[in-house]
Order: sequence, then C-alpha cells, then structure tokens
Amino acid sequence: MTKRPRVSPSPAMTPPLEPTPNWTRLSRKDEIELHKDGKIVASGTVDMMALNGSLLWLLQDGGKGRALFLHDDGFFVFKRCRTRTRRNSRS
Repeated sequence: MTKRPRVSPSPAMTPPLEPTPNWTRLSRKDEIELHKDGKIVASGTVDMMALNGSLLWLLQDGGKGRALFLHDDGFFVFKRCRTRTRRNSRS
C-alpha cells in the first residue's frame, strides 16, 4: 500500500474572498472569515444576524460550535464568493 501525499487545496480550488464591511449585505448560510488586526479570528457559516448588521451568529468551521460576533468590536468580514451553477434549460 502506498501513501498519497496530503494535498491542500490550491488557490484555484478555493473560492475568492470578498471584503464585506457592511454586515447588512450578509445573508444566512454565507460562508465568511472574520478578521481582526489582520489575523483570522474565525471562519464558518452565518447562522443568524441582526437586520441592522450589528451582530451575527457564526457556525464555526472545525466543529468549534456557534459564536456571537459584534460589529462594533472591530471585526472585518470577508465573504467567500459562491460559484454560480448553470441551470439545465428545457427546450
């Protein structure tokens, strides 16, 4: 049995990140990274958020659970761009 080297995703395989300073532009199920002072603090999927963009609940990657983040605490959000899929057209 031969071992395969572990391959990390290449930049081409990971969706690009879009800066999202206005949290009201986020939606439930958006995949995001939270940064503070230039470092990644958390990443995961938006679970719930305030309509005014003042806070969000994040289901964190890696089984770290759900966490609350406040916009006023200086966090900066980068949203993972979703890849668009073509729908099958019926003629």
